[in-house]
Amino acid sequence: MKTILFPTDFSDNAKHAAQYAGMLARLFNAKIVLLNVYSIPTISEYQLPSEIEDFIIRNRKEAEQNLQSFTAHFIEKTGLVSERITQRVEYGLATDKIINIANQLKVDLIVMGTQGASNIFERWLGTHSQEVMKMANCPVWVIPADSPINYPQNLLYAADFQGDEVAAIENLLSITKPLGIKCKVVHVHDYFEPNVGHAVQEMISLLEDKFEKEDLVVKCINRAEIIDGLETYIKNQQPDVIVLANHDKSLLDKFFNDSVTKHFVQKGKLPLLIFKK
Repeated sequence: MKTILFPTDFSDNAKHAAQYAGMLARLFNAKIVLLNVYSIPTISEYQLPSEIEDFIIRNRKEAEQNLQSFTAHFIEKTGLVSERITQRVEYGLATDKIINIANQLKVDLIVMGTQGASNIFERWLGTHSQEVMKMANCPVWVIPADSPINYPQNLLYAADFQGDEVAAIENLLSITKPLGIKCKVVHVHDYFEPNVGHAVQEMISLLEDKFEKEDLVVKCINRAEIIDGLETYIKNQQPDVIVLANHDKSLLDKFFNDSVTKHFVQKGKLPLLIFKK
């Protein structure tokens, strides 16, 4: 883990998430890139190209000044030395630029805050965070506004048992094992789904055999409602971070589908770690 990308909009939520990013940078002994993506207000068709160019120049200067102030606050709160911090200001669409910069720099991790919107889905992820976690090639650590800035000691991987779970857990352990972080794997099985119980037990046996020497717990829960099953398990186990693997038709989509009226952690206080299978 060499480089962490932290996109910021200079909001209070971003300042809070930046402290978490700084903690991870210290844990991984990584460098951190602070990125702000700016744009210009909606313009009319009657404005001259020179006026538009002036808008861009002014907004860039403002973004650079704000990023300087944000960086000073970041250094004060995290104690990271300036040599480990890079600042970048980019013009364009936020999600596209974040992904482009992440790919260009080959970052190992993206850390983002939420936007603190009022509904459950946006309170968890925010518009840009939602898109970034789906598009990013590297893991994305999403920090809710109310999450505590604590050293992550226990991670809960909510596995959907789709795709290559062995490779997914190996990737996860490559992050957690060097830091001594314990990891539990839980799969919530909808008992109304026919003919899947045997496949679930086979997967559990495979994972237990594969990771016999690792400090890994694999658990299966039978519930009519996947979200309710996870909510109960999370309340009992009290993990520091929820981990999800993102792929087509993944559990991630089940969690954040518009039809879901409950989110699986009350008030969205736990950070999420998202990675691709």
